Amino acid sequence: MNIQEIKSKDMSWVNIINPTQEEIEHLRKTYKFHPLDLEDCLTVTQRPKIDEYEKYHFMVLLFPIYHTKTREITPEEIHFFISKHYLITIHNNVLSPVTNFFHLCQSSQEVRKKHFDGSAEKLLYHVLDKLLTSIYPMLDHLSVDISQVEKGIFAGDEKKMVKEILVTRRNITDFRKIMQAHKKTLQKLTAGLQESDLFQIQKTDRYFDNLVDHTKEIWDALEGYKEAIEALQETNESLISNRINEIMKTLTAISVAILPVTLIASLFGMNTPNSPFSNQPHAFWIITAMNLLIMAGLIFFLKKKRWI
Repeated sequence: MNIQEIKSKDMSWVNIINPTQEEIEHLRKTYKFHPLDLEDCLTVTQRPKIDEYEKYHFMVLLFPIYHTKTREITPEEIHFFISKHYLITIHNNVLSPVTNFFHLCQSSQEVRKKHFDGSAEKLLYHVLDKLLTSIYPMLDHLSVDISQVEKGIFAGDEKKMVKEILVTRRNITDFRKIMQAHKKTLQKLTAGLQESDLFQIQKTDRYFDNLVDHTKEIWDALEGYKEAIEALQETNESLISNRINEIMKTLTAISVAILPVTLIASLFGMNTPNSPFSNQPHAFWIITAMNLLIMAGLIFFLKKKRWI
């Protein structure tokens, strides 16, 4: 079974990676968890939740994972069972902060002594704190993406920036979906831990309030990024529209300048008796000079009106 465990005198941390029916059956027999909670551990719920019971609390949270190759942000679930003497984490081994922290507690007696102080909720706090702290580099990456988009727009690469804007905006939207319910879930967790007789956390404790503050900071940053990328998208679309308008204006001016020349050439090109200049040996050069004068006059008029 993919079950790892760290035990201390008063509590234990059970870490389950890539759970199968065998691990779920072990939890069912050992801890007597509710069947619906165990079922959630094998299925993708795609939404945070917290359920409170007499002997334990069950919580599901989503955290963002950035994929370098595809440049996508996707949600990754982690499940928590917490009681007075144990913390159980269930995940797919994608959330490296949890895995690294567990291995650190396994290998270092000093770290284990520091965090395994007989309080399961304090250990839960440290796990959640590391997960939330790991989000900040992703926020920094989004900030860099937005800055690069801004530089590209004002460097004249409007067309190239269209794709970059859409990728960045998609990532911000997906990030917001993942983090949207964190604040309420953690507030509900804090209230449940304070009201339950199982845990030692008091209303004066600032531990979980600190986690809520993290979620506020992350959400505020995402709000700012959302407004920034939307403003840059509008700016980019305006610049592209202005460039297209300038091109259309130039093409229209050329068409206006050529139109009378085409008309004159058509009139003098008609094969009819008594046509002007039909018997002139220099008729071609006379008509060409007339056309050039008309074109020059029209261009001068358009420039004077500032239409080109």
